[in-house]
Amino acid sequence: MSPDLNAMALFVKVAENKSFSATAKRLNVPVSTVSRKVSGLGKALGVRLLERSTRQLRLTELGQVYYSCCRRGLAEIETAALMLHERQADISGTLRLSVPPGMSEQLVIPLVSAFQIAYPAVTVKILITERNVDFIKDTVDLALRVGDLKDSSLVARPLCCYRHVLVSSPDYLNTSGAPNHPDDLQAHRMIVFGGWFNNVSLQLVNNNNVHKVKIQAVLALNDYAGILSAITAGQGIAEIPSTICGKALLDGRLVEVIPKWRLPSTTLSAVYPSNRNLSRIVRLFKDYCVEHIDELSPHLGI
Repeated sequence: MSPDLNAMALFVKVAENKSFSATAKRLNVPVSTVSRKVSGLGKALGVRLLERSTRQLRLTELGQVYYSCCRRGLAEIETAALMLHERQADISGTLRLSVPPGMSEQLVIPLVSAFQIAYPAVTVKILITERNVDFIKDTVDLALRVGDLKDSSLVARPLCCYRHVLVSSPDYLNTSGAPNHPDDLQAHRMIVFGGWFNNVSLQLVNNNNVHKVKIQAVLALNDYAGILSAITAGQGIAEIPSTICGKALLDGRLVEVIPKWRLPSTTLSAVYPSNRNLSRIVRLFKDYCVEHIDELSPHLGI
């Protein structure tokens, strides 16, 4: 049986105050709530904890034993919580992150917000940039990077794998029809990332089959947030990272196009110089990302 810690704490206070009404008044809760909780605790344990008369409230023999145990247990819980609070309060300073465009809203901000709840004295500064930063000149502590690292002087801790997804809105597909094969994309309104100088090619995989198709874009821009907005508005089909379009897929605003043909997966890593001793804040954030990225960003596995 799982203990009701709230009921245990109320029982301890009632035993110490020798009164339900005094306990309720000091805790600013209704007397009926205190009485119901303590009564429920006794019933769950199958023992009588208190004996009441019109003038007096006292512990039974078993109630006295249980009270002593509860008081020690609650004191340990309070001590543990205080210790954690004090240790968290010791973590303070500034964390400087470099993040690729398009990842802040759906991925990085949830991680940073949760981290700052755990460590409220930490200030976080985020640089959104496509370029590979110079850790010293840009005073960056940790960078999030996509794909394989070309700089051997850096250490990479993989955080997650995700993929780019061909997506469209239900309205567009209802009007224009859904493609069944990669070659069918050439007959659709395609929105692409980049494509400033050249047309874009997509390489899709179906089991061991690889198919490359050239795309003639009706709209090209180097901003995934803008692409997501256009696709959600029913403007066509686009390739978007699951880090950006995952929530829209989960809530039905977008659907995956030709799901049997997939784009290759890629890896997101936390990167830092190999010759740098990580500060406590940086190490804590790196470890926090590894531990919590899946639960805070469930759409990555799409």
